Amino acid sequence: MAARSESRVKTLTIGVRASPEEKEKLQVRAAAFGISMGELCRQTIFKSTPNSKTDQDAIVELAVTRADLGRLGGLLKGWLSGSFPQGSPNLQTHADVVKLLREIEDAQKKVVQAVKNLTGKS
Repeated sequence: MAARSESRVKTLTIGVRASPEEKEKLQVRAAAFGISMGELCRQTIFKSTPNSKTDQDAIVELAVTRADLGRLGGLLKGWLSGSFPQGSPNLQTHADVVKLLREIEDAQKKVVQAVKNLTGKS
């Protein structure tokens, strides 16, 4: 039995809206690869992995953690330089400074873990 032609197997159409500029770019790109626009779209879609909701949540987590690190670092720098108008905060001992540095390190570990979660690497 002879193989069915592609036009007989692929009978459904999926419409995608595009600007005239986008359509032209797709046509040029497809021509550069020597394939149809439909084939270009299929190859692009089926060979890519879109960002999931989980990925988006991890990105938000990274942004929040990054902001926390910035605030902690700024507070530590301000305290060490004596730039607080009310005087130094309640960090009077070496142990307090070490504790704050450990909090910053913990936040950095959260960033690393979030990146691992996002990329799927353990």
